[in-house]
Amino acid sequence: MSQTNKPPVAAMTVGDTDQAETMGLLPTEAAASESKEIEPTFAPPTLALDTVDGIMTKAESNGLKPATVPSSPNAIVTFPFYPEIGRYEPQAIIGRFIVQLMKPRQLTTNERQVVFNIVKALSQIETFTRAAEERLQIKFMLTGILGVWPKATRPYEFPEVFQEAAAAILAKVEGDLDIEEVVDETRPASTSPAPASKGKKRGRKAADPRSPESRELPALDDLPVQSIMHNTVLTDGRRRVYRIDDKSATRPCNRFGHNGIAVGQWWPYRICALRDGAHGAMQSGIAGSEKSGAYSIVVSGDYDELDKDEKDILYYSGSDSNANTDPANPIVTHYTKALQQSRRDDRPIRVLRTSAGRADHCPSKGIRYDGLYRIISDGIAKNMRGGAYVRFKLVREANQPEIDMSRPTQAEKDVYDRLKNSI
Repeated sequence: MSQTNKPPVAAMTVGDTDQAETMGLLPTEAAASESKEIEPTFAPPTLALDTVDGIMTKAESNGLKPATVPSSPNAIVTFPFYPEIGRYEPQAIIGRFIVQLMKPRQLTTNERQVVFNIVKALSQIETFTRAAEERLQIKFMLTGILGVWPKATRPYEFPEVFQEAAAAILAKVEGDLDIEEVVDETRPASTSPAPASKGKKRGRKAADPRSPESRELPALDDLPVQSIMHNTVLTDGRRRVYRIDDKSATRPCNRFGHNGIAVGQWWPYRICALRDGAHGAMQSGIAGSEKSGAYSIVVSGDYDELDKDEKDILYYSGSDSNANTDPANPIVTHYTKALQQSRRDDRPIRVLRTSAGRADHCPSKGIRYDGLYRIISDGIAKNMRGGAYVRFKLVREANQPEIDMSRPTQAEKDVYDRLKNSI
């Protein structure tokens, strides 16, 4: 995108920091500098198979045949990966295999070859674009291979080598694509006077997104907004979307420990937490991998019927835990395995809470970092459907600041309301 056509960016200058603090706003740069003495940061362990090529070579050594498959998204869509069942697109084939694995039934040698060919084709895409991701549903395929599927009602598992390849490709996909977050268009209950209207707004149904010409955009060059929304770009189409402006200026999330983040740091949106290295997933509540373990989790209220939040003690369920109907076998996804690995490694995990959580100590708005917790036990419990799931018990680490119940501050709530009320 050329500089002349670039959307507005929120950016802080050095001279703005003191002024922001006097307004009750704590810029994330300042927060990061205050937390450096709290906990050392650990780099993730090096994987034995850290390249997709190496993983695919391992698959071939397990009896799968080398295959010539396309590398362009348009060709992948129409390629006959599974001619025996007709001209199915690859995402439909993966979905078909997931259903078969849930029966349960193991994949045949020919079906494993089909999965291998699809994964190999995805691994050969040079650069992932948003259009290619949407057309091929690449994330759907990769997360499905990793055990995360929205319609899963029973546990299933692809061969380990395919999961390793899917995790490596997914990391590349997320590295290539813009980091963005679609804005929730539900207005908040404001704790401060609403901003003066700049014009008459059209009436609409509550569930419908407003058209670009009928809504106001927040001023990203406004100092209070800059202090929180720096390095973000706002695009305004059918839906409002925030995205990271310069990915090279973000802090890596795949680090253990506090990662330079102060306990109590607050953000209005999850994309800001990702930008600052707090949590590396825009949707998943668990960030990490089966090999490295979990770096962070988010308490968001999604699994309130399963999880229990007692502030310093947290009972947290693995992903897709509420969908399982199998009373004997839990759904153990790639992300649940990340938590299990953290339990084995005895590494603490960053815990973030959102305003969607029901506990009194959750933030009233946005998302807040509440410090490091360690998994001390895990076991099998039953969900409302009678299905088994893995439940983890985490205890908050000693010798770190208490959970900062003052965040968000009133000034931060005001900025949050201004951002939300401009939708």
